[in-house]
Amino acid sequence: MKRSLLFFFIFVSVACIVIAQQQANNDDHKVDGPASYYAKRFQGQMTANGERFNNLDYTAAHRTLPFHTFINVINKQNNYNIIVRVNDRGPYAGNRIIDLSEAAARRIGGYHKGLVPVRLEVINYIQMTDELDSLFHAHPVVDCMGNKAELEKHSISLWSSDDLLHVIYIANDLYLKEDVSKVLISKGKSGLYHVILTGYESKLKATEAKDYFERKGFMKVGFF
Repeated sequence: MKRSLLFFFIFVSVACIVIAQQQANNDDHKVDGPASYYAKRFQGQMTANGERFNNLDYTAAHRTLPFHTFINVINKQNNYNIIVRVNDRGPYAGNRIIDLSEAAARRIGGYHKGLVPVRLEVINYIQMTDELDSLFHAHPVVDCMGNKAELEKHSISLWSSDDLLHVIYIANDLYLKEDVSKVLISKGKSGLYHVILTGYESKLKATEAKDYFERKGFMKVGFF
């Protein structure tokens, strides 16, 4: 079991680079157009797949893609990106190609701007397996390679979700694109999976990191 888990997460880490490069050369995976975002009044309303809409989650509405499709959304004006999960239908106004939650819109610097030009890239290089599902049975904290890990010194939580695949996508994207030394995934007693940055030497350093990621649009940053 341990060897299969280690192999799986090595594959995931390599895939994050290899598949991203493949998609960069595959126009079938790309769609360009304007993105909008949900108004606050939709908070708690039912989405097309039967979930309650949560503006703090990284979700989106798309007209045709299957529910639970993961999309890398890139703001073409600043190259900021966020990986979202499709759980609703729309948008139906004009030529808009995706409707983002507030949290997702903030992550790409598109909140308060109305429409922003984006590129959509469908990603599917991680699949749920029995090994992945049982990963946290033995230990509640792992690193991005699937190895047992521990929190070190001071830590912050950037985001949480009950969708493990989504958390893995976010954690790996963060590891590849931000100057962070240790990204961990922790499963809490409530069943939520948390993306954790750990190893800050002091509470001040952790606070500075918290402020930095809040400026970058993370809405659920807290000390962990």
